[in-house]
Amino acid sequence: MNFTSKIAKNFMFTRKEAGPTRITGLIAILGIAVGTMAMVLSVSVLNGFESRIVDRVIGFEGDIKLRGNFKYDDNLEPLTNISGVDQIVPYVDRVGLMIANDKSTRMITFKSIDLNKIENFYDINIDVINSHDHPKIIIGKTTARRMNLRVGDEVKIMSPLDQNTILGLPRQFRVIVGGIFNVQVLDFNDKIAFIEKDVGKRLFLRKNEYDGIDIRIKKESSLSKIKSEIYTLFPDSDLQTWKDLHSNLFSAMKLERIGSLIVLSLIVLVGCFNLSTTLMLITIQKIKQYGILSTLGATKNMIRNIIIKQGVFTGTIGISIGITLGLVFVIIQSIFGLIKLPGDIYFTSYLPMVFYFYDFLLILLISFTMVLFSSMVAAKRTNLATLKNSLTLEK
Repeated sequence: MNFTSKIAKNFMFTRKEAGPTRITGLIAILGIAVGTMAMVLSVSVLNGFESRIVDRVIGFEGDIKLRGNFKYDDNLEPLTNISGVDQIVPYVDRVGLMIANDKSTRMITFKSIDLNKIENFYDINIDVINSHDHPKIIIGKTTARRMNLRVGDEVKIMSPLDQNTILGLPRQFRVIVGGIFNVQVLDFNDKIAFIEKDVGKRLFLRKNEYDGIDIRIKKESSLSKIKSEIYTLFPDSDLQTWKDLHSNLFSAMKLERIGSLIVLSLIVLVGCFNLSTTLMLITIQKIKQYGILSTLGATKNMIRNIIIKQGVFTGTIGISIGITLGLVFVIIQSIFGLIKLPGDIYFTSYLPMVFYFYDFLLILLISFTMVLFSSMVAAKRTNLATLKNSLTLEK
């Protein structure tokens, strides 16, 4: 520790004076600690909900979606042979009409897949009736509620775009509600219904090929690497990851995180105002000591550095306390789930909190920058008065 650091530490932490400086100093530390803790908790909550949304999106969409004009059946095996690809599900989709027994109707996107793979590939909280021989449809919870449907009910489905070439009317098929899924994000519960592959072939008369392939990769695999390998096999394809498909959503969540940091950093800023006031009051109290230092040869820069380091030491205490308390709360909440949430609304039974290392660096940078700036302002405001008094003492 150099000379200026020793003096700054002595002035800031070993003073015996009671009064305004002690109170404003504690308020400054408290304000900075509360501000940094609020930023840690806010970012952790936003990260937690984002991670839950990502899990839901990937569970419904898969990791990669492959579409394009090529022979799908001829390329399924090369696709599964790519290292890192775990499962694939070819699909055909078309907007159609669903009619319940009470004549209620709903326009919905029918996604025709092999229903035997739905439980292994998709993570959508579904209970499927496998014993029923009748063709099945898997609908979302919102669709089921709006049409007053339950598992086992019979509905009619049709595709208005696929008309019968003889009568000019769309085909109708009776299917059984074989399951109700609940995703709870992006209106998937009311947008898409899964139907069996054979039903899709008979319903979509104008469809000769698959519309795309949902691809799920292994957990240890790199998403970007697998994407580039698939591009090598299908150079003219439309290849999108779950990030590409929902880029607007995650961009909005990123802006929300930035906005919360900006707003909550104002608490730290208020604490830094108190820190500046504390530094100026301490400088006035220590005016004689500064005069002695100036007489002993201390330069303007040394005096300014002493004042700045007093602020940095104080601010560091507040930042450390705030980040530590925030991290402790995040860990406790993640382990014990003390704050409960209604699972049917928030798709989680407790408040999710996730804190990343780059968030720690960002909060540390914001807080420390404010502390340093307020300390420099206090040093600039008080340094001239200190030097004038030093000259008076020397005379």
